[in-house]
Amino acid sequence: MDDSKRLKTIDAFMLNSELNLDLDDLMTLLAEAYNVPIVLLGIVGRHEEVIKACHGTDIKTIPREHAFCNRVVDSGEALVVSDANEDERFARNPILINDNKVVFYAGTPIDVDGETIGAVCLIDNQPRKIENENLTLLKRIGALVSKHIALSREHEMLKREHGLIEKSPIVLATWNFDNSLKLVYISKNARAVLGAEAADLLNGNIELIDLMCDQSDADFTFAMQAHMEGVESHVCRLKVSAPTRTIWVSMISTASFNDDGSLVSVQAFLFDTSDQKYVEDKLNETNQRMRLLLEASELGTWDWNLKANVNQVNKRWCEIVGIDYEYYDSSYRYTRQLIHPADLMQFEQHLEDHIAGKSQVFNTSFRMQHANGSWVWVESYGKIVERDTNGKPIRIAGIHRDITRRMESEIFERKKTQLLQFINKTRASYLESNDLTLACQTVLPELIDLSDSQFAFIAQMQDHDTEPKLFIHAISEIVWDSESFSQYSEYKNRNLYFTSFDNLFGKVIVSGEVIIANSPKNHPASRGTPKGHPRINRFLGLPIKIKDRVVGMIGLANKFESYKPSDAEFFQPFVDALAGLFYAVDLERARADAEERLRKLAMTDPLTGLLNRRSFLDECNRIAQTHKQTAVAIVDIDYFKSINDTYGHDAGDYALKEIANINQSICNEHGVVARLGGEEFAIVLVDKTPNEADQIFESLRETINSTQFNYKTDRISLTISIGVSYTMDSFEVDFSAYLSVADQALYEAKSIGRNRVCWQPGIR
Repeated sequence: MDDSKRLKTIDAFMLNSELNLDLDDLMTLLAEAYNVPIVLLGIVGRHEEVIKACHGTDIKTIPREHAFCNRVVDSGEALVVSDANEDERFARNPILINDNKVVFYAGTPIDVDGETIGAVCLIDNQPRKIENENLTLLKRIGALVSKHIALSREHEMLKREHGLIEKSPIVLATWNFDNSLKLVYISKNARAVLGAEAADLLNGNIELIDLMCDQSDADFTFAMQAHMEGVESHVCRLKVSAPTRTIWVSMISTASFNDDGSLVSVQAFLFDTSDQKYVEDKLNETNQRMRLLLEASELGTWDWNLKANVNQVNKRWCEIVGIDYEYYDSSYRYTRQLIHPADLMQFEQHLEDHIAGKSQVFNTSFRMQHANGSWVWVESYGKIVERDTNGKPIRIAGIHRDITRRMESEIFERKKTQLLQFINKTRASYLESNDLTLACQTVLPELIDLSDSQFAFIAQMQDHDTEPKLFIHAISEIVWDSESFSQYSEYKNRNLYFTSFDNLFGKVIVSGEVIIANSPKNHPASRGTPKGHPRINRFLGLPIKIKDRVVGMIGLANKFESYKPSDAEFFQPFVDALAGLFYAVDLERARADAEERLRKLAMTDPLTGLLNRRSFLDECNRIAQTHKQTAVAIVDIDYFKSINDTYGHDAGDYALKEIANINQSICNEHGVVARLGGEEFAIVLVDKTPNEADQIFESLRETINSTQFNYKTDRISLTISIGVSYTMDSFEVDFSAYLSVADQALYEAKSIGRNRVCWQPGIR
């Protein structure tokens, strides 16, 4: 089952919350018919089952993993559980309804558009059975509910469509044809647009044609006759006389016909264009000379009728934004769409202030989108030129001037200053925290703002000697699904890497070149974006280099306008600054690694890898501060000289390493193991009683005694002698004194036959 497709169906049918199914009465009837206390209609979502209708409970949601209906959704079949206590699938199910465990359950699937989205179910807290014919009836009810959901969704969509029409300035009317055309529907906004109530027009109290002047009466009659003659579409302008004013209406009508060509119905849209007509007439009468003067001055003009929401402009205005004057849309909505989103709020605030009387003139600068996709800077100056009888503004007129060159120069100089401050902030942040990732994350929002982009990331190459990886220092917070949430969690833990370079940003790393893709889907290196990821419509990749070697990159995406080579040139100082920081961090890391290696060399015996004598003494003096019961042992390989003499010094080195490994494997977890020199080792066990320590040392001795060491073609047998000293209090003298006591015990072990453990006198 494709759960994602099923969840999309639930969303499409508005079943998460919006769509009211109004089926509680049906649930009550089912409860009475089947004699059960609880009936539910549940829609199973991603994480929970949402109860859309019910009887016998107020429960609203059920966790999906506990919902019986989830089994119905998974199988797509009806489910009957006569006694959940006896059913191992549900015996431990924690779900309670009305504080009672669900014992009996019978559910049938709800299928919409081929997807099982939920179930209708009967529930009881007592065991019971259901007859086959009753289950069949329940399945039929489930099918009816499925159809009801589909119809409810269609009804809701129709309600929304009619609601939009009734709130718009457009009237929708329908005439059916039966020997003559009869008005059978007109939207409720008829009074607002036509000056007559919809009910009066429908019941015949007022005829639509009676509202029109003589010429418009003829135009309307002609349109309807044309449809009856077989004309499919028609457009005309009608003059309507309302009680308080004259209304100019544009009507667009479309006819529907039977297969034999006979007329079935006519539908029409009628919208008020009175103010547009008024503006046209007024401008034609009074503004002709002013229009000619302004056009000669290279200024664009605009004249906005607030009431009609119509904005008339001259040819120069259209030329500034690259629009054909003949196809200019005079609605203010169209003009508003051309304004840059980042400037729209300021533009409208200045306009509102002027209309409200807070400013004497409207004067602002903003960007408008040119027909070629670029952005043009415009300075606009305007003023209220007409008010109604109540003093309310009804018309504003003004001029436009193209100031693109001036603004681009000013913005470039300002951004250069911002970039310098930005670079200094990046360096200061790193110097303050000594944390390159934190520095990158601190300045990322400013990088996004300075580049006019929507998304960005800063990354550094790592592990050049093995598999190359791109470590993400900073990235925009984009989380769109569970997988990206996991990736973002890795980023917050500083563990996010990109390892695949067969893509757009990988092209930056591989080629070492600036990559500009203003149409990424057409770029040969593009591989698209992950499913659900916000669309990337523009991309700029900037390689960070040190001596022609790519060490990282900056990625920018979704600028409002196209990325250009000048953008890459502008950010080059910041790229160079990051390269310097990357280089400094690499040097610091190399120095720290070298110091660590030197420290380990100074503390470690080079042959065995154990602590040497000096670091062993330092570690034991540290142990003395926190541990009281301490066993100190010196381990010596018996007859070691004979190993060197018989098999050679390489064999002796081999034996030392093998003994060191055994020492570590047996004793290291209990304390500290070191090589003192030659064939002598030292062991310190902490928090062990004498008996416990003796068992460990005896285990060590017996392991070595029973091991045959294979060196090349030879088999070597080894034994060890161990001398032990012990303290039950913190060290009161230098630790070397305890080594001396252990050394004396070792001497005794050797003198009485070797291959044994001897303790400091008085301890055992």
